[in-house]
Amino acid sequence: MRDPKSYDALSSFVGIVGLYEGLIPFPAKIFGWHPLLALPVRLASPAWWIVSGAVLVAAFAALVVIDNAKKRHAGGG
Repeated sequence: MRDPKSYDALSSFVGIVGLYEGLIPFPAKIFGWHPLLALPVRLASPAWWIVSGAVLVAAFAALVVIDNAKKRHAGGG
């Protein structure tokens, strides 16, 4: 995985998962939406908060790690 495009694809995937599973459930619960891809919306009240928060933290951490790996393999730091 030395190609910068593969790092970009991986970070896009992680970003989309973080968006749909971590960020979208919060406004969806507030406004009563039922997005198809946001699975934490279907959980009970305390569980969806925990799952969505954990996904947000994990996605952010993964994006930082991917960005650092991309820079390291590109020779930028």
